[in-house]
Amino acid sequence: MPFQHILAAVDESVPPNAVLKKSVVLARKCHASLTILKVKRTHNFNLNLLFHRDKSKVMPDDRRKPILAYPDKQYPIRIKECLSHSIHNAIVNECSQLDYDLIIVSHKFYPPFFSEFLIADEWQLLRLPNIPVMFVDLEDWHENGHVLTALELDNENMAHLEFNETLIEESKRIATLLSNDLHLINSYLPDPFYMSFNQQPQEPVSEREKYKARLTTVARQHNLNTRNLHIEEGLPEDTISNEARRLNVNMLVMGSAERKGMLSAFKGNAARNIINKLRTDLFIVKPRHPH
Repeated sequence: MPFQHILAAVDESVPPNAVLKKSVVLARKCHASLTILKVKRTHNFNLNLLFHRDKSKVMPDDRRKPILAYPDKQYPIRIKECLSHSIHNAIVNECSQLDYDLIIVSHKFYPPFFSEFLIADEWQLLRLPNIPVMFVDLEDWHENGHVLTALELDNENMAHLEFNETLIEESKRIATLLSNDLHLINSYLPDPFYMSFNQQPQEPVSEREKYKARLTTVARQHNLNTRNLHIEEGLPEDTISNEARRLNVNMLVMGSAERKGMLSAFKGNAARNIINKLRTDLFIVKPRHPH
C-alpha cells in the first residue's frame, strides 16, 4: 500500500532543499497528501546544532538520470509553522494531531565522538512507534539505481521473522517507487568459541555459506534476484556502510528495534554510528505492531 499522508519537517539548522524536493517526489508518485512542517526553535542554543557539521559536497553523476518532481495544483502542499525547542518534539506533537504514515527529515552528520555520548535530536524519532522515518540528503535519487536492505538473520523468533517480512515489503515498495533494484545484505560476526575436539572433524559449513543459504532462501521467497545478495563478515556499522558506498545506493533500508526503539540489527552505539557515518539516504522501518 503506498504512502497516503507524508510529513516533511524542516528547521533552520540546514537548508530544506533535500527534504522538500524528495518529499514532493514521493508524494507525487504515491498520490499522497504532503504536509511541510517548518519548525522555528524557541531558543538559540542547542547542543545538537553546536556539533552539527555539513556533509562534504557530493559531485553529481551525469551518467545517471535524476528523479525530479515539482509541486503543482494536482498535488497541493499544506504548510504549517510551529515553535518548539526541538524538531523531534515538534514532529511528535504534529503526529498526535493527524495520522501520518511517513516522516521525512534532513540527514545531518556529527563528529564521531558525538554518538558515543549524546543522542541527536532527529535520532530520537527512531523511538516514535509505528511511523517510519526517512533521513534524506542533498544528492538526487536516480533511476535504475539500487536500494539496499539490511536484514538480521540470527533472530528466529516469530515476531522478528514477521518483522523481516514487513521490512522486505517496505523495501520493495521503495525500490518500485524509485525504479530501482533491491539488494539484501546480512553482516555477521564469526563465532570465537567454536572448537572441535574430534580427531578427524568433518569439514564444517562456513559461517558465510550458512548465512548465504539463509539469505538466498529469503530472496527466493520474495521473488528477488539472488545475484543481489551480500554477506559480509564484521561489525554492521562498518560492513553495511562500506557496501552501501560500494554500490552507491540511493537508499539504505533498516529496521527499527521491535522492543527498545533502536535498530534491530545493531546494538548500543552501533545504531547511532551507522546513521552518522553513512553517506546516503536512510529509510527506517518500524514494526507494525510493537511488542
